[in-house]
Order: sequence, then C-alpha cells, then structure tokens
Amino acid sequence: MTESIKLWGFGDNDRSGKVRWIAAELGLTVDDQRVQFGAHRTQPYTDSNPFAHIPTVEFRGRTLIESTAICHTLAEAFDEPKLWIAPREPRRDEYLFWLALFGETLEARLVECAVSRIGLLGPEYFALHEKGLRFKLRAAAARLPAEGYLCGERFTVADVLAGYNLLLALRSELVDRSAVEPYFGRLIAREGARTSRLFAAV
Repeated sequence: MTESIKLWGFGDNDRSGKVRWIAAELGLTVDDQRVQFGAHRTQPYTDSNPFAHIPTVEFRGRTLIESTAICHTLAEAFDEPKLWIAPREPRRDEYLFWLALFGETLEARLVECAVSRIGLLGPEYFALHEKGLRFKLRAAAARLPAEGYLCGERFTVADVLAGYNLLLALRSELVDRSAVEPYFGRLIAREGARTSRLFAAV
C-alpha cells in the first residue's frame, strides 16, 4: 500500500514544493491542504506550527515542521530510494556542505527577495540582500557538477534544496540560467520535479 503525507502549503511554488518533490521521489502520495495567506498566522494552523511557517506535514502520525527538516525526515524514513548520505558513507562531507549552503546560507534570503519581487515585502528587502546573494550564487554556480548530481551519481535531498534555491534565484533574476546549466536542467527533467509542479512555469 502506498504511503501518504498530508501537506499544508500556500500553493505549488512556496517551500511546500520542496516537500512535494521529495514525496514524489519517494513514491508517497500527497494530500494537499491549501492554506490561505494570513491564515497561517492564526489558529488552528498555529496549533500545529507555532512558528506560523509554511509548510507543515503529517506523516506516520507525526507533525513535522520546517521544510528542510521535513525533507530530510521523509528521506531518512526510506532506504530505497536512498536520498540521503549517512555518517561514514563516502561524500558525507560534501552532502552536509550542500545542505548547509542551500538550506541555511541562501534560502531564507532568496525567499525574501522572491517575495519582495512580487510585492508582498517592500523593495528594501531585495536591495538589502541583492549584492551578497549575487556573490554567493556565483560561487555556488561555479561548483555545480557538469555531470550527475551534487554528491556524484546519487540524487539526494541536497539536490532538491539546490533546485528550489536556484529556481528562486532565477525568478528573482539574481543568476543567469546559463550559469547553472546543465545541472539545473537535469534537476527539472526528473519525473519527481515535474510531479511536484514546482517548475511548471520554468
């Protein structure tokens, strides 16, 4: 029997898209629960997610919050396909680097820039982060693999984070598409990426 998750998100293009992508790669069905913007700051949503963040997930009787942690928790629940690199496995250090770069260093600021670009935050947010993000994105793009994925031939959670971050960077015009190819093209060509609907407009 196929397992499922219940996923609360605004739509296809917010951080819930990362979770939807991981679920597709794992063969999980997704029960989407749409949240109206603003309702995430009030009960009953904050009963499950007191930080008022999107997304929230229910999986195997547990409530999970914070999108990167959700992605890793779902991935670690399965060894086939194995989308994570365990301690003492080869390339673990690279895996942790990419998780930190995309999940910590870049993502929050890229989200603010993307939201600023569509007018939900003021233009000062984009102006504050633009220079630093352009610099860091150039450095990240220079390290993207010409073949395979971030940690070799195995597709991992790190690639999902990379795909989401690069999508935000492209939409905010902080990096040129040519700078992240052919890696980005390999990501969005995956069946899981297409199923996630995250890249529908790319």
